[in-house]
Amino acid sequence: MLEVIHLSDTHFGPDRAHAIRGANAYERAEALVEAIRALSFTPDFIVHTGDVVNDPDPDAYALAAEVLSQLPAPVYYATGNHDDVAMMREALAFGPLEPLVPDSEDRLCYRIAGAVGEKVEFFVMDAKVPPAEGPHGRLPDSHAAAVLDRVSGTKPAAVFLHYPLTPIGSKWIDEHLLVTNGTEFQAALAAKAGGWLRGIFSGHLHRGLALYRDGVLQSGVSSPACEFTAGPDDEFCDFLPGGPIPFHHITFTADATMVKAHSLPFPQRS
Repeated sequence: MLEVIHLSDTHFGPDRAHAIRGANAYERAEALVEAIRALSFTPDFIVHTGDVVNDPDPDAYALAAEVLSQLPAPVYYATGNHDDVAMMREALAFGPLEPLVPDSEDRLCYRIAGAVGEKVEFFVMDAKVPPAEGPHGRLPDSHAAAVLDRVSGTKPAAVFLHYPLTPIGSKWIDEHLLVTNGTEFQAALAAKAGGWLRGIFSGHLHRGLALYRDGVLQSGVSSPACEFTAGPDDEFCDFLPGGPIPFHHITFTADATMVKAHSLPFPQRS
């Protein structure tokens, strides 16, 4: 059995006063870390699926490192559309990992190593595209091939990345926020892993997500900074600041994946 915490989209700014739609990102991330530290168990590891900061800035990553270093287990990071890989590597401490692409690519595509990686094949992927192309993602063919090559098909496997792979039934999100080749990659991953595929886990939507498509679980966690609207016919994405503090507790057993959503009231600071 493995206990994993999934969080995402902290959107740290360069100082403690930085706000997103009126919500203080630093204070809300602090509350998130406090809630995880207060759990009755120690997780085996923690995955942050990207948008660690709101804009690539060394001061923002330094503040993120100050807060996230208080988490009680090794932490792994995926690249969000707001992130910069070189700055992430410089500021953030990662748990043991096996790179699947050269560091010179400035991408975070790797397999989680150590004892937990022997039990489940955990992969973290990088689908970021240049900002000018928009907020969607795309998986490079070489990255998809590298991951598929390491999927054995003989033990549990799971993938973490920033962007969801397939449509969720919300017009604006489905047009703008997905991995553009996500459906193809999910099909290839499911074919290689077979019944051992335990789930694909993402952030980016600033909404919780539970989606079962073509026999594959997709689970997304919301942002502690603010939520997005996600109506089926929405032509744009509105912001909902001031919501609860979200994270997911994922349990991997020999025969199940269990996702428990935590949504905690934000404690008002004096």
